[in-house]
Amino acid sequence: MLYGQVKGTVYDSDTKQPLPEVLVSTTVAHTVSDWRGSFSLPASVPADSSVLLRFSHPRYQDTTVRVHQPATLRLYLKPGAINLNEVEIVAAEGVGLETVTLARKELEIINKPLGEADLIRALQYKPGVLQTGEMQTGLFVRGGKNSQTAMLLQGIPIFNAAHLLGINSSLDPDAFESVTLTSGGFAASEGGWLSAYLKAVPRATEPLTHQLKVGAGVLSSEVSYQRHLPKYKTNVFAKAKSSYYQLVAKAYEQLHRKDEQDNPLPDYAFQDMNLQVHTTLPKGSLSVALFGSQDRYDGTTDRFSLASDWGNRLLTARWKHRFGPTWLELTQGYSQYAFSMEHRRQETQFLDQTTSGHFSNLLFGLPLSSQGFIEMGAFMQHMKASMHSLQQDREGRLLNETAFREKLPISGLFVQTQTTLGKLTYAAGARLYQHEEQLLPAPRLKIGVAEDSWTASFYYDRTYQFHHQVNVLGINMPFDFFRFTSGKLPVQRSDQVGLSISKPVKQHKLATSIYHRWLKGQLYYANGMDLLTDFEQRFQPHAGRAYGAELELQAQWSPLAIDISYTLAYAKIALEDRHGRREWVYPVQDVRHQLSTTIQYNLGKSWQLSGQWFLQTGSPYTFPVGIIPAQGMTPGEAPRVLPAFERFNNIRTPIRHRLDVGVTYKKQHNKSTSEWSAGVYNLYNRANPYFLYFDVARKEDGTGKITARQRSLLPLTPTLRYTCTFDL
Repeated sequence: MLYGQVKGTVYDSDTKQPLPEVLVSTTVAHTVSDWRGSFSLPASVPADSSVLLRFSHPRYQDTTVRVHQPATLRLYLKPGAINLNEVEIVAAEGVGLETVTLARKELEIINKPLGEADLIRALQYKPGVLQTGEMQTGLFVRGGKNSQTAMLLQGIPIFNAAHLLGINSSLDPDAFESVTLTSGGFAASEGGWLSAYLKAVPRATEPLTHQLKVGAGVLSSEVSYQRHLPKYKTNVFAKAKSSYYQLVAKAYEQLHRKDEQDNPLPDYAFQDMNLQVHTTLPKGSLSVALFGSQDRYDGTTDRFSLASDWGNRLLTARWKHRFGPTWLELTQGYSQYAFSMEHRRQETQFLDQTTSGHFSNLLFGLPLSSQGFIEMGAFMQHMKASMHSLQQDREGRLLNETAFREKLPISGLFVQTQTTLGKLTYAAGARLYQHEEQLLPAPRLKIGVAEDSWTASFYYDRTYQFHHQVNVLGINMPFDFFRFTSGKLPVQRSDQVGLSISKPVKQHKLATSIYHRWLKGQLYYANGMDLLTDFEQRFQPHAGRAYGAELELQAQWSPLAIDISYTLAYAKIALEDRHGRREWVYPVQDVRHQLSTTIQYNLGKSWQLSGQWFLQTGSPYTFPVGIIPAQGMTPGEAPRVLPAFERFNNIRTPIRHRLDVGVTYKKQHNKSTSEWSAGVYNLYNRANPYFLYFDVARKEDGTGKITARQRSLLPLTPTLRYTCTFDL
């Protein structure tokens, strides 16, 4: 036997950056590359023979190399076709439309419809994700509400990521290394939300260059700093972003102060902050991420006033360690969302609400063979919500005061195994929840087929959600009150089956998917304020259905890339009338058809043209069917007109469509890169409805005719943004 040593360095084939935490193994020994991508492995083989090395990394293609020893290698790994979330260390994500992954390169070229790169808006153009309004926030996935999609930063939820009116969100693509949206085929380590999971990996987890970036646009400015500290084997990423819309509003007010006119522009501002630190340890890593957002709004007129503050606070830490071929992960985190509001019309209402949670997740994994593995773990979360409401009349007299607090402790176990036999991959697992002395099982099963010319997957999922989300004002403002399933509100449950097929055609890719979801524990209420004023009432759980089909075509030529998606979706809730007969009602997320197109065209290395267009049928909306004249208490006062409602969501909003275009110019300087981004939001000035309301044409007898009207926002709007990146 000849004893020697195989050593070398592992790099990313695209970025040429060194790769840490690559598992290098033979049949008898193994090691892990350090923060410089270097490894050293003792080996023993007969003289004049060779040794077979295997290189494995969750986000890169497995590579085997046969070398003679002693040897020094310089190996470049290719990124995998499917990027993996850090939680799923070796588990393969789905290959169909149930999984959407945006890697670092894709996050860098996200379109900027309002001059702001926004992750939520980019994902709304993906199949299965619907838009229910012009400025609707969140992700409505496969018939689910936006509150049924989890937004996770390193495994910890961000409860509400919306800025004002949904113009953009606080999820900045520049702060993430990769993002994955999963709507089916869930791993057993995922749970607690009903419809989908948006998982964001912090930027600092991958090798960083030493850079400073500053940018300024129409709505906001930003500055970010990143650096790799070789001495401490640490990456640092920090970014701050702030709007200056309030300066425009104040300038407008100064110009019109002499005219004694009201300022129609609200005083509004937001700030976002990201701080990330990632340290490579001898046999693992430690990643810490801090996220915060804060919004302030003040809109006042003679008849109406609304002032509010809202924001997020999040801290997450993840420790990873390898014991040879096995691995261990521990994730700890805290998240809080809070808002305060003062609302004045005829009366004044003060409202303060806070939702917070501590989250813990432990995962242990080990290979079962060269083609399989098993992951198991435990989770625990403790969420709290509190609300205080105060109502006063015009003279300041107290009308009503309520206060409410509740807690939601959830814990459980999960296990999942995966194995590959030839062209088939089997994944089976389950989560077991303990909720109010109940044990709730959530089994999962997935079967994948990989042929040379096509891939397919079939899956079954059961998911639970233990909280409900209610909008306070009934309009699209980020004021949402969380209520937990503590006996008076039902636990939500979804059972989903789905089938996905993907087929490459030359340089194109065609994928299709169908799904069906059986829902339980759905709430039906005509006025969401009931949840805010009567905390002791019980709600009857209702069944629901969501089903549909999705189609996506991705085509790419040398300078041109096109992504076309179509979604057919149905969502409904079952009610029983007074005669015991089942009646289906349709929630706001029942949008039947959506067609989306994203185009990017590169003109050399400096210019890039982009465009996004969508066409969507209307969403359900509740509209009055008549009017009721009501006499006031003041003598001689004209009768008031009150709306008469009949059925929930009895009409649909008009068809919506919009085209956004942009152009980007990049120029490389000696030690910096400058970028100009110009665009036009709503190019052909389509007046899509932001919300509908009714007006009444009065008659002499006190009656009248109802007329439907719509409020539209943001007509044709040009945008401009400049960014400069300095190489330090």
